Amino acid sequence: MQLDLFSAFRNNAEFNGVLFYYNGALSQNVINTMSDTLKQRLAQEEGTQTKARKLFSSFIEMVQNALFYSPNNPDVEGEKIGSVAVGKDGDKFYVVCGNLVESKYADRIREKVEPLRSMTLDEIKAAYRTQLKNEMHHEEDKVSKGAGLGFLTVARDASEPIEYRLVEVPTHEELAYFYLKAVI
Repeated sequence: MQLDLFSAFRNNAEFNGVLFYYNGALSQNVINTMSDTLKQRLAQEEGTQTKARKLFSSFIEMVQNALFYSPNNPDVEGEKIGSVAVGKDGDKFYVVCGNLVESKYADRIREKVEPLRSMTLDEIKAAYRTQLKNEMHHEEDKVSKGAGLGFLTVARDASEPIEYRLVEVPTHEELAYFYLKAVI
């Protein structure tokens, strides 16, 4: 990377309140290390315990989803990749995560995320409780590896509607980048 590009990257990160950023291979060990680093960084922020807990919860959901649901990197066999940024804008925090997904799941992702954007907090909490009690989830959803609570957890902890975007990967038509943002 050229130094002027790195300088611009650093200045842009600072301008956008970025406290933490990672881009690269994902594994449980990498997530554990990121978690420890983020905890230390958030401990430096004063008077934000509730927000920090919600932010950390959303962070974990997002990076775990990236690890569990991303296909392997098409350029490096057996490797999963993702990006995550955590920042502060005024008195609010944000977490943004990006990872590869198979394009065939794009509509499924939209169907799960889009309704959450217009739901009230009470509706999200009710949907969360309903999903917790759903013992048929594994039979109803053959793609999800968990209880189907990830997006609901992120939406529940967010102070604004979650944002998302799916972007085609020009060099691999079977893949898309999935970006998810939560403001806490």
